[in-house]
Amino acid sequence: MNIIKYLAVTAFLLLASVSANAQSGQRANPFKGSKSWAYQLTNLGPEQQKRIIESDYDVVVVDYAQSLATDLVETPLSPDQVAAMKRKPDGSRRLVIAYLSIGEGEDNRYYWPPEWNKKRPAWMKAESKEWKGNYLVEYWNPDWQKIIFGTPNAYVDRILKGGFDGFYIDRADAYYRFGDTKQARDRMSDFLVRLIADIRSKKPDAAIMMQNAEELLDRPAVVAAIDAIAKEDLLFGITHREELNKKVDIDYSTKLLVDAQKAGKMIFVVEYLRNAKNIETAKARMKELDFVLYYGPRGLFEIMKPGETPAAPPPRTTLERVKDKLPFQKSKPTPGARNVR
Repeated sequence: MNIIKYLAVTAFLLLASVSANAQSGQRANPFKGSKSWAYQLTNLGPEQQKRIIESDYDVVVVDYAQSLATDLVETPLSPDQVAAMKRKPDGSRRLVIAYLSIGEGEDNRYYWPPEWNKKRPAWMKAESKEWKGNYLVEYWNPDWQKIIFGTPNAYVDRILKGGFDGFYIDRADAYYRFGDTKQARDRMSDFLVRLIADIRSKKPDAAIMMQNAEELLDRPAVVAAIDAIAKEDLLFGITHREELNKKVDIDYSTKLLVDAQKAGKMIFVVEYLRNAKNIETAKARMKELDFVLYYGPRGLFEIMKPGETPAAPPPRTTLERVKDKLPFQKSKPTPGARNVR
């Protein structure tokens, strides 16, 4: 990169950072006051949309497409369908937030051309071992970023046309797959800040929630840009088994989340639990922390109603084209070992 281009990019990032900070100071947090939330990514047919409409959740996170098992290519939800889910049974409003993965490409998305089935771009890396059809990407690559935002047919713009209240940004933690270096974190932080600046240029009141990647909360520009962070498996299930996480992992993530909370960010937690005792433990701890808890099935194929026990996932044969969107989280090393700056 020549010096002129470098200075131009640096100036742009600085402007985006200042803009995000200014917006953070001027606009109320759209998630403020939310006492409940739910999270569903697959199986968003009419029955599940009705289940969401009839629920009392203050915030619901969904994919922008129906993501049915029979879909070979995504079918976006219509603005009317999204609008219907925004209305609670008592007539009040809820936030309906659209899922957006920025660290993996998915072969059932609109942006996936047929030729990629034979030869994928050089910046698209290995297929996920856990979820067929999901591919790690070099998230700093301009070609990938143009798919996400900044072009007429970008992913962000398609979601905005659906009438969603905001974005649930996932796989911001993909930098781990590239060695978790300072450069990897910096590249992801820059991507996030520019992405959110683009969203807010088109929808100033967009509600922005980031999933996981809480280690990026040491960067003021990231904190200023987002309104909330959602943390998976804070207390239970890092190994994807319903067991209590190690204290060092719980304490490390909790501190980062509490610091963000003190900076005015809302904190949401999703625990994938079926055991009644574990559910009560999670409820009590989240109440102490003033974090908003949701518990449900790990497959995220339907929302839970209060008091329900999450069901076991349907047989895989009925979900052959539905990919679990959640990254597999291995047990983390000690905080000191991962605190790369």
